[in-house]
Amino acid sequence: MTQFFQVWCIGLGLAFIWPQVWRAVRHDTSHGISPFGLIHGLVGSALWLTYGLLQQDIAVWFANISFILAQTIIISVVYRHGKIPRQVIFRIVAAMAALGLLLTQVSATPVGYLAIVVSGSSIIPQLIHVIRTDNLHGISISSYTITIVNCMSWLVYGFVVDDLMISAQNFVTVPVFIYMTLKAAKWRADNPNYVSASA
Repeated sequence: MTQFFQVWCIGLGLAFIWPQVWRAVRHDTSHGISPFGLIHGLVGSALWLTYGLLQQDIAVWFANISFILAQTIIISVVYRHGKIPRQVIFRIVAAMAALGLLLTQVSATPVGYLAIVVSGSSIIPQLIHVIRTDNLHGISISSYTITIVNCMSWLVYGFVVDDLMISAQNFVTVPVFIYMTLKAAKWRADNPNYVSASA
């Protein structure tokens, strides 16, 4: 059972973000995407990667490597649109590298708690952005739908491997992603002929 969930969660962890990458790159748009949420999520994923390495859990670290790569591509699109200053990117990369080196010297438990707090709260900037913005063209509904399944799967996986740290944040992220997916789907239905003029 554990191996099935590892393979399942790795597969979803590899897949869920890539439709969002494709939408951002193909439409060259950052409408509806929170720059702060992207960076916040990137830091959270780096913490989960560190946790996975410390726990020697291949499912956790493998999925987060894919997410970090995908987030970096999306951040490059948002950066190209002038919504993230270069200095911020350099500072985040330096802080992540320093934090990663520091945290590999401690036990997995504090890293897990930190990952829950940072990664779990990383959805808040995106949620606020979705609530406030009128244009959700940049949000990939398929990516968000896969994210819902992904979060539900990680929630179950945490119970299967008896590691509630893995499950914890998903109690919050699942309903938040459902709300954002429904709002983006409604926006898309209300604006079927919208054409992005680079944003």
